[in-house]
Amino acid sequence: MKSTIKCLFILFSAASALFAQTDKRIDAIRDVARQVDKMVAECESDGETSSTFLTELVANKNNGSYPAVGIYNTRVKFYYTYGDREKNPYPDRLLKIVIETKRSAMTESAEYLFDESRRLIFFFGKDSEKETRIYFAAGKMFKTMDGERAVVGNAANTASNKALAESRRLVAMFQESLRF
Repeated sequence: MKSTIKCLFILFSAASALFAQTDKRIDAIRDVARQVDKMVAECESDGETSSTFLTELVANKNNGSYPAVGIYNTRVKFYYTYGDREKNPYPDRLLKIVIETKRSAMTESAEYLFDESRRLIFFFGKDSEKETRIYFAAGKMFKTMDGERAVVGNAANTASNKALAESRRLVAMFQESLRF
């Protein structure tokens, strides 16, 4: 009986420590998100004097009707700033990517947030059916949420791999845009 209680206590302590560590990582990501959101707001309101820059890509700007889709429009915004100005005097450090896609029947959005090391730390996706949040540390997913429900196992890994692959594709687009 005593050994069972000790085992339960150790298990509970380990779970509590893991939960606390996850909360700290999420809190750190939220701090980065707040800082970046302030920079994005400054960029949107006063872009001429902001040290945050915006590159925007718009597909089907005039909302022409696509066959079998209807109205279709996608807008991708890349927010970026200066990195190490000693090594590179030009702004090229990606902060955030925001995507909004409008179709006749629905609207989808996605956000990708990056840390100072230029690694993806957070993904947020929303469509008419659900919201997905994926948290990353050191390039690896540590928590996935669909709405308020935690996702684990293969479903979490699949969602994480999809978000990482899409972020790599978008980062490559951003880097190409700087070459103009």
